Amino acid sequence: MLEPGDGLVFLLVLVVLALWLGWGAKRWWMAPPRRAWPVETDPEIPVTDAVELLERNGYEVMTVKRRIPLSIKIDGGEAAGGLNMESRLYIDHFARKDDKLYIVKIARERMPLEWTGSGLRDRLLVYGLVYEEASGILYVEPETKKIRSIEFEVER
Repeated sequence: MLEPGDGLVFLLVLVVLALWLGWGAKRWWMAPPRRAWPVETDPEIPVTDAVELLERNGYEVMTVKRRIPLSIKIDGGEAAGGLNMESRLYIDHFARKDDKLYIVKIARERMPLEWTGSGLRDRLLVYGLVYEEASGILYVEPETKKIRSIEFEVER
């Protein structure tokens, strides 16, 4: 048997539930789409010092170097009186370990990495942003036989 006021409480619960569901649906609808680009394993990977080092440390090297083309529009591009430019990003390898995907960058003597927060951000963050599904970036130093794992986390 319903008591007086039970209908009002029931109606209030329905209103709160409807608002909560509406808020969740709006967040889902307005969320930017995630672009997951599949990383397809290459059939043959030349054995270099970096590949050998990764494999000795339990990583499965999946790909050879990848080129990611970029289009850049300045001030709306040429159609709007600005400029169009092109550039590219290079990823040395993708590797997998314990069901986690990693982006591999190999140390280059002519481009030393500055081991500071801003140095790592400026040189490596872009890779983590392009491939959000990656668990981190492996920075391989074949000459010193080191593999450094770098993970970025955006604090909100």
